[in-house]
Amino acid sequence: MLYKNVKYSCNQVEKYGGKIVTVYSCSDKDLLKEYTTTYFEAFTKHRMHEKIDHYLDNAQEQKARRELNMKAAQEFYASMGENKGD
Repeated sequence: MLYKNVKYSCNQVEKYGGKIVTVYSCSDKDLLKEYTTTYFEAFTKHRMHEKIDHYLDNAQEQKARRELNMKAAQEFYASMGENKGD
């Protein structure tokens, strides 16, 4: 399936007790490249579309946060000198 150029799939899963449920899942690498997650699910198509919209709308903010975290980690380890607690 495709929504806003993002690939996701729909699967039927049997839960404990024999009930069949529909699960939508997404692991689109282009969508998630700025995030620390590689996979997410939703139980309705509408909710999957909402989640995809959220990831699309917040990618630049997430990229800035990730870069800030990386810079902070680099500065922290640089300040430790030779003994880094390994």
